[in-house]
Amino acid sequence: MIETEVLNEQDVLNDVAFWEQIEFEQAKIKNLNAKSKNPETLKLEEIYESYFIQVPVKNSIVTGKYEGIYSNQHCFSVRGFKDFVRVDTRPNETKYLKNTNVGDIVDVLVININNDIFMIEGSIASIYENAAHLSLKSLDEDTVIMATIKSMNPAGYDIEIIHDGITLPGFMPNTLAGINKLYDPESIVGKTFEVMVESFSKEEGTYIVSRRKYLRTLIPSAIDELDYERVYTGHVTGTTQFGVFVEFNDCLTGMIHKANVLPDWQERLNQIKPGFQIEFYVKEIIKDKIILTQILRETLWDTIKNGQVIDGVVKETKQFGVLVSLDEETMGLIHTSEVEKINKKFVSGQDLKVKVLAVDRQNRKIFLTVA
Repeated sequence: MIETEVLNEQDVLNDVAFWEQIEFEQAKIKNLNAKSKNPETLKLEEIYESYFIQVPVKNSIVTGKYEGIYSNQHCFSVRGFKDFVRVDTRPNETKYLKNTNVGDIVDVLVININNDIFMIEGSIASIYENAAHLSLKSLDEDTVIMATIKSMNPAGYDIEIIHDGITLPGFMPNTLAGINKLYDPESIVGKTFEVMVESFSKEEGTYIVSRRKYLRTLIPSAIDELDYERVYTGHVTGTTQFGVFVEFNDCLTGMIHKANVLPDWQERLNQIKPGFQIEFYVKEIIKDKIILTQILRETLWDTIKNGQVIDGVVKETKQFGVLVSLDEETMGLIHTSEVEKINKKFVSGQDLKVKVLAVDRQNRKIFLTVA
């Protein structure tokens, strides 16, 4: 922007006697009979129109003519104001004036009035940002917006929300950064992706957003698109004594049972750490629970039928019945009602021949009785 010298009207604007005379003439006009349009009255009206005085009001939007840069401030003349409305030349303000020329008419927000030195401070950025805030707050709670991760701190991430072409401040807690805890929290710094607004903090003036909330909306369609013959790659999120949990396709999490982990790792699951990258197949889906495997093979669960007699081992006795292990990854239940009919006691580790009464494949449950 080429710096432009402001016109030498400041001397006039600062002439106290001049303004006192104008105010006197205005008062005189009000006392004249509106119907008497003599030359003196017309002259006074002309002066009044030419030197209309307007008192600036904080937080009001005024229309001003761009006069250029003076004392490192963008200056706007507003009809009736005794001084220019001055906007700082900071980048966040200047970017809205990059295509503005001297003489252009621009809306400016009055943000402060210093009566001691009679300086009127204004802002262009605030007008655009306030409009973006109103627009963002009016959106449906499930609306997807874009956010850029700027930096990380112990509690989460400072972000910039991009809405209607305007950048607004935001924050994303660690717990809302992904479907699971991120194995590499710093891996998302500098990235831009979809989020949803959780709330607005009036104290901080920032939006609290969630990447997790957005990713959860993708789960149903991502499950529908799974291919049982495809080799998938994912990252381990955690392990237990019975298996490994894996996140893949950004939004899905599945479990590989210990029996379906590659043989070299089956006895050392505790050495598989979060962040490990592994390959696997999708074995089955039960009520949105994704069962994964690294070994393609047929198991008892794949072939089991009602009436089938199977060798099992008593796992433990619960209030609702006796759990029987049928193979490394398949468990059946002798319900308490069946236990009462049999009238026998069961001990953990006891070998038992059982008969299948029913198979609930949707909930992956097998109901048994003693053969």
